[in-house]
Amino acid sequence: MNSFVKRLGSALTASAMMLTAGIFVPVQAADTGADAAPLFTAEAEDCTLLTGASVTTNVYGTEYPGYSGDGFVWAGNAGGMTFEVDVPENAMYELTTRCWMYLGDPGTTRMQTLAIDGDVKSSIYIANNEKWEDSSFGFFYLEKGKHTIEVGATGSWGFILYDTVTFDFADMPELNIAPDPCDKNATAETKALMKYMTGQYGNHIISGQQEIYGGGNNGDTELEFRYIYETTGKYPVIRGFDFMNYNPLYGWEDGTTGRVINWVANCGGIATASWHINVPQDFDSYTLGDQLDWQKCTYKPTSSFNTANCLDPTTKEYKYLMLAIEDLAEQLLILQDANVPIIFRPFHEAEGNNNTNGSGAWFWWGSSGAEVYKELWKLLYTTLTEEYGIHNCIWEVNLYDYANSAQWYPGNDYVDMVAYDKYEGSPYTWNTSAATSVFLTLVNDTNDTKMVALAENDVIPDITNMVNEGAWWSYFCPWYGDFITNGTTNTKEMLDKIYNSDYVVTLDEVPNDLYGYARGNGGNWNVEGAYECEDGNIQTNKGTTTVAYDYCSGGKYVYLQGEGDYIEQTVTVEKAGKYAIRYGYQQNFEKNGKTQNLYVNGTAVGEAFFPYSILFGESDAIVVELKAGKNTIKVESGEGWTYFDYLTVSYVGDDILTGDINLDGKLSVSDVVLLQKYLIKSGKLTADQAKRADLNGDGVLNAYDLALLKHTMLGK
Repeated sequence: MNSFVKRLGSALTASAMMLTAGIFVPVQAADTGADAAPLFTAEAEDCTLLTGASVTTNVYGTEYPGYSGDGFVWAGNAGGMTFEVDVPENAMYELTTRCWMYLGDPGTTRMQTLAIDGDVKSSIYIANNEKWEDSSFGFFYLEKGKHTIEVGATGSWGFILYDTVTFDFADMPELNIAPDPCDKNATAETKALMKYMTGQYGNHIISGQQEIYGGGNNGDTELEFRYIYETTGKYPVIRGFDFMNYNPLYGWEDGTTGRVINWVANCGGIATASWHINVPQDFDSYTLGDQLDWQKCTYKPTSSFNTANCLDPTTKEYKYLMLAIEDLAEQLLILQDANVPIIFRPFHEAEGNNNTNGSGAWFWWGSSGAEVYKELWKLLYTTLTEEYGIHNCIWEVNLYDYANSAQWYPGNDYVDMVAYDKYEGSPYTWNTSAATSVFLTLVNDTNDTKMVALAENDVIPDITNMVNEGAWWSYFCPWYGDFITNGTTNTKEMLDKIYNSDYVVTLDEVPNDLYGYARGNGGNWNVEGAYECEDGNIQTNKGTTTVAYDYCSGGKYVYLQGEGDYIEQTVTVEKAGKYAIRYGYQQNFEKNGKTQNLYVNGTAVGEAFFPYSILFGESDAIVVELKAGKNTIKVESGEGWTYFDYLTVSYVGDDILTGDINLDGKLSVSDVVLLQKYLIKSGKLTADQAKRADLNGDGVLNAYDLALLKHTMLGK
């Protein structure tokens, strides 16, 4: 498709501007013709030269034929040219130059910079292609009035020839992306997510945040999210995860898969994940299948692991990669079984520093260069989709905006989104820049057929800049720790402004049925036949019995805060026996969970545990004995500070399936999550649940029981 609008040729009608809350919103005007004259165009030698530049027709006797005018501007170690423009309105503009970078071997690149009114606005890498070529310094937002433009400003690497310069309105993209995933067999939930995200793209920016992994924050994976909520009153929509610890070397269950399910199915958010997959540092002496200490593993390039060999089925590298993919596939299948889609960003930041041969790679998967990388990506895609039947991924690839970055793109048939990771020191990341030229370069690299996102970032761009400049990143996602919580990288004032902007989507604004089911325990949100807590016999020390809230079954919840608070409900069952009871609840006060007291027919039967949950979800099942007819079930404040929505009661009898930890009559991903949480000490099991979780019957709960449960559930 032709993704960019035609160049707008009239200064008066090119674009109308509408002022809304201090943000200029471009409104496309009538097309006046792609052949209209630009606002400014000149021979480079007719501009004012910067220090270090000179006008010539050859360089040390070497001719560069094909230039226009009387010569060209030669910038040796430094230099360029400057000129002044009087722009007719607040709008996006572009500066292009016809140039020839002549130093080094063909394909070698050198950085050149552009300054506007004395501030460097863009840095681009121009390749030596041994001919005159047009190079764009990107798009930038200027307000009406006079501005000084410097091409080859301070910081440029020089050794370049400039023939002409052209300044004009920017050709802005349409950002109208088809909602169809590249995987033709994508699940219904994945298609629904793709439709939602493409619908927001170009109009709103989705908020996001990366969680810490590997036991950081002393195991508190909610720290960054509490900080955002306490600062802004909002939660992000997108949560970043990493599958790095599911691997053949030191692999351990860090609860990532369970947290993904909770965030999507219970909280109604969107999940994205990278894959810092490790290899042995000494791969030559490694025996396939051996366990290694994590300190002997790396995701960085290593001389003993030849990435190119991953494409040859006869090599040890290929066989190791298949082991790693199997571990990954197991987790993705658990998500798929739970109806959970995910934005999957494997083999990220492959290019590293600008290169095509792997010389600038930061990670092993980019160390054999762009061509191998693209085949590696396709191998992962086809193995997961065709061999393992995984169809719940939105495939996202990292690219940069170097001269050769597009050569790392695996192709439209294998990609749904393009991601950029923005950190200080990268182009266009000073202060709260919208990184607009990067955004538009990546849009152009796919001819405006794929969404473009900030998959990682330090400073979240100022929403005013993003809207003014048309940098409609699909989402932003700051890295964890100090990047979001130190109050300086992202100030509290700016964070509050962004999260409360009409142009930024937060978790409370996501449709409750985004995935085709209502949020809350994978679709059990509006529980049919439940006992609403607000209809019971309630006592609270503040005198308030119920609180209206749209995201509850029945539209209300009960808040048990302090000692003596309780909810007592009468339930009727047909026959005596064992019953599983569950509460719809929210508890976002204590990351280690809250324990409350439970009574049946006036007799204490134990404690009910309610894990940390930032939005309403459903508790684990608790088995109680009920008599035929009417019974009273009371939950009384033990540790308090918990919201209660509904109570469900279901008969389980004595014939309970081994492994059915949550008592829903089947082995499912919910059972896996419960056991995962218990093993990593982020959840509790009752004695009855622990007995059912002991799949091998040895009286001990460990990773072997978890593996048996997963394999049994997946039909292995």
